[in-house]
Amino acid sequence: MATALARRRAEPVASSDLIYDVGLYDGADTAYYLFRGYRVVAIDANPLMIKGAQGRFAKEIGDERLTLLNIGIGPTPGEATFWVSDHADWSSFDREIAARNDQGHQPVPVPIVPFSDLLDEYGTPHYLKIDIEGNDRLCVEALKGKNLPKYISVEAECARETEVLSDEQAVAILELLRDVGYRRFKLVNQNGWGPVQPTAARFRARLIHSAARGRLRKLGLSRIAQKFVQAPITSLGFPFAGGSSSGPWGDDIPSVWMTFTQARSIYLKTRHAYFSRPELLYSFWYDWHATY
Repeated sequence: MATALARRRAEPVASSDLIYDVGLYDGADTAYYLFRGYRVVAIDANPLMIKGAQGRFAKEIGDERLTLLNIGIGPTPGEATFWVSDHADWSSFDREIAARNDQGHQPVPVPIVPFSDLLDEYGTPHYLKIDIEGNDRLCVEALKGKNLPKYISVEAECARETEVLSDEQAVAILELLRDVGYRRFKLVNQNGWGPVQPTAARFRARLIHSAARGRLRKLGLSRIAQKFVQAPITSLGFPFAGGSSSGPWGDDIPSVWMTFTQARSIYLKTRHAYFSRPELLYSFWYDWHATY
């Protein structure tokens, strides 16, 4: 017991100026984090994405504000085949994901590193963004027993082309976030970064907006209500790239934090409504954001 306690106390606290971009892709998220003044450790298994970022962020790399790692995340060190898809954002260690819709895809050998090793080497980040096409849970699992990043985001689910997830499978990553220690959650539609909120929260937000800028402002409530209006993401001063950016995180997302029970219920209602329509199974793109 004493040894375990000492080990926990020895864990480094989160660095307030550090962000991990796990799933660099085209660098849209890294660009935003650098714009905000953070140091960034960006990870991608796709060598083409790393090469592009080396040119795009040459100055930040030279200033030691950005570290690029061309690696994959796995449970143990080694090497694995990464599939580079012609549809770039489907590139994955899972060949079926890379080959969705009969896309061309090429194999590339990539070194594998456990995520816990990266935490030991680079430290605990303030915010951990994860988007690595089916392997997100490996990063979350590595947080067990460690000091947590204050904020984290992760794909809510990543199904294969013909895979139909049960409710239990669909909420697995949310349950894992809870199990490692996160207690408050936001659900964000990545097609426009619109948050999904409980009914009461939506009603409250509309009421506040009306008092601040709508019909209810005539009652003289505008000055008070303005203090409670949540700023839109446009107020962050950055042109987020639709289709490739994860958008803002944490308290910059204009919505309330939900409990696990609220988050689970809203998520299942949202996906049931979505899949009642004839859509592609893998086009349901939502992220979980969490804090403790």
